[in-house]
Amino acid sequence: MARFVLHTESSKPLYKQIVDYYENSIINGSLQAGNTLPAERDLAVQLGVNRSTVTTAYAELRANGLITSRQGSGTRVSLDAADLIPSHSTTWNKLRNQHLSEDTPLAEKSYSKMNDSSFINLNSSIPAPELCLARNAYDLATYTTNSEQTSPTTIQLNHAITQFIQYSPSTESMVLSSSLEQAVLLAMKCFLNPGDVIAVEEPINDSLLNLFLASGIQVIRYSNEQPLSNLQFLKDGIKLIISSSLTAHDCSLTQAALTQQRKKIITLCEKIGIPIIELVEFSLLKGFHDNNPHSFYELGMERKLVLQIGHITGIAPGLSLGWILGPEHVLKRVSEVQVQLSMIPSPVFLEIIYNIIHSKEIHKHIEEVKEELLERKQQVHNKLNTLKDQITFLKVEDTTAIWFDFKPALHLEELMDALFEAHVLLSPSLHEEAVRIKIPLATLSKENLLEATSRLISVLNTLHIRQFAEIY
Repeated sequence: MARFVLHTESSKPLYKQIVDYYENSIINGSLQAGNTLPAERDLAVQLGVNRSTVTTAYAELRANGLITSRQGSGTRVSLDAADLIPSHSTTWNKLRNQHLSEDTPLAEKSYSKMNDSSFINLNSSIPAPELCLARNAYDLATYTTNSEQTSPTTIQLNHAITQFIQYSPSTESMVLSSSLEQAVLLAMKCFLNPGDVIAVEEPINDSLLNLFLASGIQVIRYSNEQPLSNLQFLKDGIKLIISSSLTAHDCSLTQAALTQQRKKIITLCEKIGIPIIELVEFSLLKGFHDNNPHSFYELGMERKLVLQIGHITGIAPGLSLGWILGPEHVLKRVSEVQVQLSMIPSPVFLEIIYNIIHSKEIHKHIEEVKEELLERKQQVHNKLNTLKDQITFLKVEDTTAIWFDFKPALHLEELMDALFEAHVLLSPSLHEEAVRIKIPLATLSKENLLEATSRLISVLNTLHIRQFAEIY
């Protein structure tokens, strides 16, 4: 850190020079959160000024939240200092403190082990290689266009994608992206600013949630069990709703009831002028059409209130094609932002996707995967039946997962800790008087899936026995 020298000839007061020196030291990273500052007496001697000058300077720094003083531990840089300095300044502390995930002990534990090969990750949303149409880049080469063929037009590609959608939107009302996350980022750049508040329907993919958090967006969660109220819109200043439509999480609602609930949300949002972004997933693991309730986009077509962001997974590990559907004037702005950010998908990538969708192999592959998933579901069911007195399977039309409630409800943090010790990454939730658990069938090899199920059963049994012993 540069030597501190006061300029007695300056018109700036001496105490203010001290304040500026320490503020600049925090801004440029010379002083980090928790670093110790000299005692008032020592600094006064060092600078050759009255102690009262240093006292005044420290008082202003404390008032600004940049330092803290405690008897016995001295004066230190505040842990929140990096967030309190001028917003136009960039510091290493600010970069370090930027939240890229949920700032909770449980979340931190999970993220710290995401790349640990000894852990089995049931939170992943990426299809297992063995279930994808192409397992690697070599397999994708089969679907490249030969030199005699012409590349598909945007209209042709958009029309091909609509095969995955139950309704038939205009192919001109679609913007393509290289992934779901990229499509969401484009929408955020069009609609939101850092500090804005959005309401997100649970459950939501961790990578998408972290995308909002890392962009400085404040997130309020809601669900069928904890719906949004009119008061929340006014009190919290919600700017946007993110809905996880066409997923299997509304286990307690019939399709008719879910459709009616979505109509109410659209009516409410239309009344107060808040748009809805609907996230959907169509997978080669499930086939072209599943029996799904009406989507927000389908219900809100005439009102032009909903932007649908979807993607197709199961093409290859970690590879998906994203799209955005919405009103023409909105998509025009999205297209402009996409060009400005250089996020237009590669023509080669789009050709491969087009050829896959029109290939003969795709239908055979879908049927083979369906059979494999049915076999996996039965094997996992058989294992879970050892807990039949404590669990209730949920009737969910989802071929890629098993949902169940475990009763009585366990302490969530204790359950997470026990799963962590068993080297299993899973995010259960509390639902009334039960723990609700989703076991994905398509994101792991069969061996790891069955091993993770065995570990989960062991953890649930152990905690249930311990809980029973504590009661009696």
